[in-house]
Amino acid sequence: MQIEWKSFQRPFFLGIGGSGMSSLAFLLLEKGMKVGGYDGKHSAVVEKLIQNGATVLNKSDTLEVENYDLAIYSSAIRLDSHPLVKKFREKGVAMVHRSELLHQVMSEKKQISVAGSHGKTTTTAMTAFLLERCGFSPSVMVGGEVAFLNGRGGSWGKGEWAVFESDESDGTFNNHKAEVRILTNVDEDHLDYYQTRENLLKAFALYMERASRRLIVNLDDIGIRDALLLFGDHSKILGFARIETIDTKEIFQDERIKDSKIALYRIESGVLTFYFQEKEYSFSLKFPGEHYLKNGLAAILACFEAGADLNELVKEIPEYSGVSRRLEYLGSKNGIEVYDDYGHHPTEIKAVIQSMEGLKKEGRAVILFQPHRYTRTQNLYMEFAESLDTGETVYLLPIYSAGEDPIEGVETRLIADAMSRPTKILSKDIEEGVVELGRFLKPGDKFVTLGAGNVRDWGIRFLEN
Repeated sequence: MQIEWKSFQRPFFLGIGGSGMSSLAFLLLEKGMKVGGYDGKHSAVVEKLIQNGATVLNKSDTLEVENYDLAIYSSAIRLDSHPLVKKFREKGVAMVHRSELLHQVMSEKKQISVAGSHGKTTTTAMTAFLLERCGFSPSVMVGGEVAFLNGRGGSWGKGEWAVFESDESDGTFNNHKAEVRILTNVDEDHLDYYQTRENLLKAFALYMERASRRLIVNLDDIGIRDALLLFGDHSKILGFARIETIDTKEIFQDERIKDSKIALYRIESGVLTFYFQEKEYSFSLKFPGEHYLKNGLAAILACFEAGADLNELVKEIPEYSGVSRRLEYLGSKNGIEVYDDYGHHPTEIKAVIQSMEGLKKEGRAVILFQPHRYTRTQNLYMEFAESLDTGETVYLLPIYSAGEDPIEGVETRLIADAMSRPTKILSKDIEEGVVELGRFLKPGDKFVTLGAGNVRDWGIRFLEN
C-alpha cells in the first residue's frame, strides 16, 4: 500500500523488538511521534524503547487499535495469519512495510545506503559514526544496537545527510533513491527469495546502477565483479582494491571505467594503508579481522564523498566502538571470555573464526553455532561444514526456524555429517547445553556464540550460572 507517511502520527510496530523495526521506532520517537508496538519477548531493546517513550505490548489481546493510525510490518510477519494484522484490517488502519516507511522518511535527507551480503550493519554504523564525529549530525538507521547511539539503532539528526542499512533479503533494497551507495560484497544468500544466483546478481546490479552520485564498491569481491558486468555505466564508481591483486583490465573489460576512481590498499599487521588522490593514509581498529578494516575503508570513502576531510576521517575511525552482536564481548567467567556474533552465512563464519584466532593468546577458540532457517541450511550445509572446519573446536545447536516451517530431512545433522572435524550437537534445552559447555570450557578459552537466532542466550546463561 502506498502511503504518505507525514499524514500519520501514531505508528504501531508489529514485532517492535526486531533489529530493523526497533531502529526505525527509535528514529520516529526522535521525530516526536507517538510510537507503539507489540513483541512477545521482553528484551533489552524493548526495555530501551519503553524508556525512550514507546508503548510496547507483550500480549496481542491488549491492543487498542483506535490509539494508532498506521501499522508497520516486516517480511517476518505473516499477513495472512497474524492476529494483530486482522485487528488493524478490520478497523481500516493503513499498513505499510518497514522498508517503504524507512525510504519515505529518509527521502527528506541526502542519503547514503549500505548494501551487501555481509558487513552491512558494521559499515553503516562506521559511516554514521564518522559523520557524527566530523560534525554532520546524520540521521541513522542501523540493524543493530550501536554503542555511539547509546545502544539504539536509529536516530534523527539535524544534518542534511542520512545513512541507512539496505537489506537485500526480500528485494526491498531496490525501492529507495539513495544517491551515494556502498556495496560491501555479493555472496549466495537469501536464495529462498531469489531462487538463483543470476537473479541475486541482477538485483545487486540494479542497486549499483541506480546510484546517482557515487557508488563505493569492494573490487576484490568476485560477486560484485560479476554484477558489474550486468550494467553499462561505471562512471559513478569509487572502488577500493588490494594492491597485490588488482587487475583493472580483468575487472573492467571495456573503456567505460575510464572515469572511475580506485583506492588501492594493503593490510599488514592489523593496519590498513590506502593510496588515494596521490596521498597515503593508514588506520587500524579495535576489532581483529581484515573484514572490519575493509568495512572501515568503505565508510571513509563514503564520508569523503559527503564532504568530510580525509585526514580527519582516518584520525577518527580507530575510535569506532562497535555494534551489538558483531563480535561483541559479553563478559568473562572463571578465566573464560565470552563473545557473541550475528554471523549466519559461511563467509561470515570464516571471518569470525579468523577474528577469534586473532584474539586468542592462550587456550582454545570454541564456537557454538546455531543454523538460521531451514532453507538456508538446505542450500548451504556443505559450505557451513567447510567454514566451521576452519575452527578449532565447534559445537552445534538445532536449527533456529525464524518462522519457517520445517523441511523434511533438513536438520543440523546435515552440517555435522559433512564436517571433517569432530563436532557435537547440543540439546535445544539451554540449561542442559550450558551445563555441558561448563564442563568443557577451561580458563584461557575464548568462547563465541554464533548465529542470527537466539544462540546469544547460551552465552549469557553460561555467564550467569
